Amino acid sequence: MGETKKCKHCQEEIDKKAKVCPNCKRKQGGKGKFIAIGIVVVVFLFTILSGGEDEPKATKTGNVSTGEEKGSKEENNTEEVSNEFKVGDIVETKDLKITFLSAGEYKSDNEFLQPKDGNKYIKVEFEIENTGDSDQYITSWDFKCYADTYSVEQTWLDEGSLDATLSKGKKSKGSVFFEVPKDAKEITLEYETNFFSEDKKIFIVQ
Repeated sequence: MGETKKCKHCQEEIDKKAKVCPNCKRKQGGKGKFIAIGIVVVVFLFTILSGGEDEPKATKTGNVSTGEEKGSKEENNTEEVSNEFKVGDIVETKDLKITFLSAGEYKSDNEFLQPKDGNKYIKVEFEIENTGDSDQYITSWDFKCYADTYSVEQTWLDEGSLDATLSKGKKSKGSVFFEVPKDAKEITLEYETNFFSEDKKIFIVQ
């Protein structure tokens, strides 16, 4: 092993360039989170100066499997929903169009990145489009996962990251990963679409 550093969580010696500790499987962090915080502060100041607007209720405007969309000939009105969405749903908020593409168990080929005994990894894939007029910052930190109402940790597998700064009309497609108990009966994912109002959309994984 070349140059090493101590894991910021378990203090084991690991490769200096490692993004994830092979011992405790936790991300070593970096500048990304601080950049995200800086962007949030700028957006907050802009919102105050411009007066801001309340986040409207999300609407389900279509389904991936059927191709139904808002404004179809058969039904011209959008469907008000209870804030819970399933795989295949297309959800629109004030500035985002979120397509819930897939959800299921994920098996890692990396021998150092394996779930603990009795647990499994889940992979949840989304496509997010900026439908607003200003740039939107998409970060995996905004996703929280719950297994049978208990919070579970996000797992960083460096595969198909969803993180991006989206210009108007641009899209990001990627996945988030979590480690959950194998016997969990209900798994949900919460995505915070508005930092200030703490508005969240709930995606049913299982």
